Amino acid sequence: MKKFLSILLASSLLAACSNGADESAKTATEEKKVTAPAEDKKTEPKEEKKTTVRLAMIGDVLLHTQILYYKDYSPALQPMEKTLQNYDYLIANQESLAIGNDFALSGYPKFSSPEFILRDIKEAGTDMVNLANNHVMDYGEPGMRTQFKNIEKYDLPYVGAYQSEKDANKPRVVDIDGIKVGVLGYTYGTNPGYNVPQDKEYLVNYIDEAKIKREIRDIKKLSDVVVVNMHWGSEYVTQENDEQRRLAKVINKAGGDIIFGGHPHVIQPYDEIVGKDGHKTSVFYSIGNFYATITSGVETMVGGAASFRITKQGDDVTVDKPIFKASAVLQDGGMYKVFPLAKVEGKTPAPYTNLHWVQEIMGDKVIVK
Repeated sequence: MKKFLSILLASSLLAACSNGADESAKTATEEKKVTAPAEDKKTEPKEEKKTTVRLAMIGDVLLHTQILYYKDYSPALQPMEKTLQNYDYLIANQESLAIGNDFALSGYPKFSSPEFILRDIKEAGTDMVNLANNHVMDYGEPGMRTQFKNIEKYDLPYVGAYQSEKDANKPRVVDIDGIKVGVLGYTYGTNPGYNVPQDKEYLVNYIDEAKIKREIRDIKKLSDVVVVNMHWGSEYVTQENDEQRRLAKVINKAGGDIIFGGHPHVIQPYDEIVGKDGHKTSVFYSIGNFYATITSGVETMVGGAASFRITKQGDDVTVDKPIFKASAVLQDGGMYKVFPLAKVEGKTPAPYTNLHWVQEIMGDKVIVK
């Protein structure tokens, strides 16, 4: 019985000590709760979505007599199709009028091509056609109206020539996976005798500095990146001229980000212009012919696809990683086809027109493949 009472007493004493300790701890804890400042809850900022796309342009699509009468251009474009379809957005310089359904087919000097060339370049990967070039008025306003009709038939956006004042004032801004790209196009002129009527200046976007500055600034308000297609330069010369360099600086100062050049029918250097404000403009002075058979020189058979990586994260947008995928037009099985130059080196009319030659002309600021 004593043993039991001793155990009971000990238990009671332990319980009493324990209760006292608990009360003290509880009181201390409560005091801490009262006196301790509330901890700030730190919320880690969410990382904004990063989007990367590749924008490209191919050079002149200009159907000369040798390639004018094909019934289907898909086989001619097929060797480059995989490359073209890998771009997130592709612009083509549609230089010959695709109006053969209403006008007789014709090569140089007045171009009237089969209208289904539009279908075939679209199926190969083209998303938009640039129409600002010196051949756009080869058949006057009637030819242009047919061109517009056929472009709409194949549901291809276009830039550089317009159906009306309202059409000309409609900004060409495309959304590429959330990145807004504004596109403009201008030409130095049209061929002699084929001028735009004075009351219809909207038909063709001629190079006009004041207009270029204004349109770049306007479209920049709606875009992350501004692309300017320029039909300029000296034909068959693999070096840009002073006027091209001067206009590139005008575009840079106005806020243009990318310039794709055409008209020389040969490739010209790539460069990057940085203005006093730090703004960079990336320039392919000429990307040459893509699908054409000009016989004025072997260099005209080499062209390609020029492209850039565009990255957007939040409000930050960068344009970098310029790549030129060189191509060459060669006969194969009785048909002129456009091939990746890397696969036909040594088979071109002049063996020196290889990737090394392209890199030498374009310079070391661009990757040539």
